[in-house]
Amino acid sequence: MSLVEKIYKKKFKGIPIVQESIEVPKNVPTRKILSPPKGKDGLFIQPKDSSAEREVVERHNRERFAGHFKFADPLTGAPNTYDERGDYNCGRCNQANGKECLLVDVDNLDLDAGSCGDWEVICAADPEMKLYLKSPKGAGYGVAENGKGFGCSRCPYASKAYQPDSRGRELYCGKGDFRTYGTACCVLNGAPTK
Repeated sequence: MSLVEKIYKKKFKGIPIVQESIEVPKNVPTRKILSPPKGKDGLFIQPKDSSAEREVVERHNRERFAGHFKFADPLTGAPNTYDERGDYNCGRCNQANGKECLLVDVDNLDLDAGSCGDWEVICAADPEMKLYLKSPKGAGYGVAENGKGFGCSRCPYASKAYQPDSRGRELYCGKGDFRTYGTACCVLNGAPTK
């Protein structure tokens, strides 16, 4: 029986479905697990390499962060989760409806310094619903001590890049091992909160 036949062996209501467990054929290469060096602070150590090969690694790292940690910059991640001003605060979020959030069950949003992992740019073409289905903790809601919001420019995990990359990213993310714009952000942002 071929691998394709094994995959579609089961059926649900007459429709072929992918089998839960598939035997991986022998001699198939597996993914490489990267272990860049980390400092005593637990952050990756910024490499001095600024080659095209290094940029390939960083691009993949940014894409990983977009998928797992909602990282967004002008070129990576979901376009509606990038704030060109780099503030990522509730006052600039599509989920805010006055001092109320349509998604997160939080009372009295801080429009200037509050935010969460579900931040979206305000867009008339993106209607929202009154859901109130996420808890503040589940959404990662917090109020930045700086009074302005979040973003890589305010994150303690970011440092000045030794050299900007070919797209002008001027900071280095010690959590994700890639260069980034100051206006980018992800849910791991470490800006101190109240």
